Amino acid sequence: MAVRDDLAFAHGATLTVLHVGTEREPVLVVDGATGQIDALRAFAADHAAFAPANSVGSGYPGLLGTAPVAYVDAMVRGILPLIATYFTGCPVRPARARGNFSLVTTAPADLTADQRVPHVDTADRLQFATVHFLSPGHRDGTAFFRHRATGFETLDAARLPEYQAARAHDPAPPPRYCIGEDDGFEPIEIVPAAPDRLILYRAALLHSGWITTLPAQAADPRHGRLTGNLFLQCRMAS
Repeated sequence: MAVRDDLAFAHGATLTVLHVGTEREPVLVVDGATGQIDALRAFAADHAAFAPANSVGSGYPGLLGTAPVAYVDAMVRGILPLIATYFTGCPVRPARARGNFSLVTTAPADLTADQRVPHVDTADRLQFATVHFLSPGHRDGTAFFRHRATGFETLDAARLPEYQAARAHDPAPPPRYCIGEDDGFEPIEIVPAAPDRLILYRAALLHSGWITTLPAQAADPRHGRLTGNLFLQCRMAS
């Protein structure tokens, strides 16, 4: 099955809007997003070029692979009106978009210190991220966090100095994925993975993959924790 050129949110997709933590930041959950996960997983297995994330300067704990242009374009078209409705309150236009497939493959003992704690992708409140879960049978999803010492759930340029200073005094995280047992952070929402579930959130919201186990064939797109990911920088429409 080929990935369709007209791929977009499927008819019958359902939207759930969460407002997480004390900051009530929106997290959107689209179930039945595309109806195309078999085709996307087959593309990832047969055509995508995967490489270690650190080889391209990413802190992702695993492999990144090339995604179909039609898929990335469709995700951008699908989420722009959601961003306007639930995040900005006015129309936005894309300034820059990057999409890829991802596979978590790093053993807990091999994680860097930064990979053991929640992170933000940027402190820019007009950048957004999606995670599209493509693997049947995997429930390890995405979690969102509050930093205990500062109470911050999102970061921006004004908060960064205080946050970075406080982080220097946090306890060192043990060699494991962040699953809510670190005294430095507490989870405020956990969104489990489900096949063809897509979540949309502001990239400045503290988050981490909620990884409890690694599949035996973690590097195989047909068996590992395969996701489609989009990072979208927006501008207000003039």
